[in-house]
Amino acid sequence: RNAVEAGAGTIALDAEEGPDGVSITVADDGPGLPQRARAHLFQPFAGASRPGGTGLGLAIAREIMVAHRGDLSLVETTGRGTCFRLDLPG
Repeated sequence: RNAVEAGAGTIALDAEEGPDGVSITVADDGPGLPQRARAHLFQPFAGASRPGGTGLGLAIAREIMVAHRGDLSLVETTGRGTCFRLDLPG
């Protein structure tokens, strides 16, 4: 929802199985994340980049991934889109 609200027209999902588990990438073609959001992206109440946002979504998502021995990371964000990766252990 955040990507579409920011102007993305396409959201792509991809998954790869490797020796250590599964990696899922979520990429969009939106305008990218503002610098002020990138600095505190996974910190509760600090990563909001739009009015009305709480800055909790990515913080909670990453916390859940870490609790399951995985991780959520920002791969790339540019003016042509943003890509996140979820790594899940095997």
